[in-house]
Amino acid sequence: MAKASSLPPQLQAVLDGLSPSLYEHIQNVRVIASDLADGHGLNRDRVDLAAAAHDIARADSDDVLMREAMEQGVRITDADRAKPLLLHGPVGANRLRAKLPAADEAVIEAVYWHTTGLATMGPIAKAVFLADKFDLAKAPRYPHIEWVRELAADDMDRAIVEFLRGDLVRLLNEGVPVHPASLETLNGLLLSLGGGV
Repeated sequence: MAKASSLPPQLQAVLDGLSPSLYEHIQNVRVIASDLADGHGLNRDRVDLAAAAHDIARADSDDVLMREAMEQGVRITDADRAKPLLLHGPVGANRLRAKLPAADEAVIEAVYWHTTGLATMGPIAKAVFLADKFDLAKAPRYPHIEWVRELAADDMDRAIVEFLRGDLVRLLNEGVPVHPASLETLNGLLLSLGGGV
């Protein structure tokens, strides 16, 4: 497994204040994302920074997430209103931009879209999106994840499509709204792959 790089002190201080379980999840995602970076020829330090920052707003209350999202001008959907936790990516991305103004847009994009995905997201965001789902602690939620993990070794786009397909079924079976960004991601990637996944 890849070794995670050191982080800017401003970000490390935020991580040090998180609960042990959330901190452990972030460390797991950093390792998985670094492995994906190595496998796909991505800049490991940029991927690691995005993975380390992806859940910096995850522990915040619904009220805090809604308030910050409104203040930041984030587009809030009905799915977000039903489950404000979905806003922790956009809120976290804006916090990261404020804490680390030098962070490049690919890193910010990865934090912003790590939960729902974005059809046009770049390879760093794709690696973090997948790494977040591959943490073994989430495996019971995603029974199809081993197949997705196998696909990700060769083709992150196909892996994301298969993840979203399986998750769409899960959410519909649970009667939970599907975020429009996830549907747009699925449709966009299916179109870019020629529909032949």
